[in-house]
Amino acid sequence: MTCLTRTQRHICVGVGDTWTMTTAQNNNAEFVSRVFEDGWNRSRFDFLEGATASTIPFHYNGTTEDATPDTLPGLVETWRRAFPDLTMMIRQVVAEGDLVAVALTFRGTHLGPWAGNDASGAKVSVEEMMMFRFENGLLVEMWEVFDNEGLLSQINASTTRP
Repeated sequence: MTCLTRTQRHICVGVGDTWTMTTAQNNNAEFVSRVFEDGWNRSRFDFLEGATASTIPFHYNGTTEDATPDTLPGLVETWRRAFPDLTMMIRQVVAEGDLVAVALTFRGTHLGPWAGNDASGAKVSVEEMMMFRFENGLLVEMWEVFDNEGLLSQINASTTRP
């Protein structure tokens, strides 16, 4: 397997037993990296224009909702109200065919209301995995598995200490 090290992440791509990076896979992996580095970490979303389908099925912890290019900025803002210093650290990006998977660590300090919990001041760190599917260079579908229980236990542990 060939992995390209870029700042704090690795981009690995594969096709069968031969590991090579196609232009499409590289572009898709770079787009996914921008979702987190530019979108989540810098609240910059200009890269989304023309890069996604108008409606994107978003499968999240067993549910499915329709997302749009306008959804991400509002979602990031909601999280930033509760975790103003949030960062999404990319640990690894893997691309194969029309899919890109990313392993992430979400970090932040709980300084605003979240999921019925008042600000706790807890520093949290949560692992998550996402997968993105592309067609003809456009993002068309997403999956996410996020450790909600882990996040809530870190918030609640901080608020229940003496």
